[in-house]
Amino acid sequence: MVFKTGLLSDPGAADIGWAHVPLGELHDRLARKALDSAGVRTEVRTRVTSISTDGNGRWSVHCPGETIEADTVVLAVPQREAHELLPDGALDDPGRLLAIDTAPILNVHVVYDRKVLARPFFAALGTPVQWVFDRTDASGLKDGQYLALSQSAVHDEIDEPVAALRERYLPNWSGCCPGARGAEVKDFFVTRERTATFAPAPGVGRLRPGARTKAPGLYLAGAWTATGWPATMESAVRSGVSAADAALTALGRPRPSHLFEFDEAA
Repeated sequence: MVFKTGLLSDPGAADIGWAHVPLGELHDRLARKALDSAGVRTEVRTRVTSISTDGNGRWSVHCPGETIEADTVVLAVPQREAHELLPDGALDDPGRLLAIDTAPILNVHVVYDRKVLARPFFAALGTPVQWVFDRTDASGLKDGQYLALSQSAVHDEIDEPVAALRERYLPNWSGCCPGARGAEVKDFFVTRERTATFAPAPGVGRLRPGARTKAPGLYLAGAWTATGWPATMESAVRSGVSAADAALTALGRPRPSHLFEFDEAA
């Protein structure tokens, strides 16, 4: 899907863009500002322990110390958490969600005492390095250079000690980036996301549910739902739009068709 859409759909489809600021600046701050101006209440770091319905179209979202009443609920959590929260009868076979496996992402971060990479990112073939991005500006670092490597589906490395990862990646990094040879490593650390995405294994498409459930007023969203896309931000956005469309249509308030139209090559 990524190669077909990102490389073959349009002459400019393979153009690469990247963020000069933290993703939270792009996806959280501006969205939060819009939601706040619309009178939306946003809670962060708030765990939902269960959801229930009275059978008459009203939903209760249970959080520690509070129960939130709602006409419509969009359950936008990972597939295993969705399985735990779904009420009986919401899906014909909720156990299928547990068959959608997860894939980890390993992030290796290196801070050098000087600028070692002239370009904003590079990709390497034939080494374990793959993609490296310059995160100096986005991190706010004033001296030196901060480079980050992000590896997807690294099941065999996700739990390796930092020392072992340092021993493996730094020499390969220097081999790909001559400027790093002789530069001092000021900091080296690793972040791990063990269940970062769903695993796009053969047959997983049959397991991915759509936005609608059999429980009126309850909808599903997440990159793992049936968007036709792999585990990408595009998939997550499309799932949210599909869930919102389904909910608004059920409420008799369908949004204008010209809003949020997607360009398949975008």
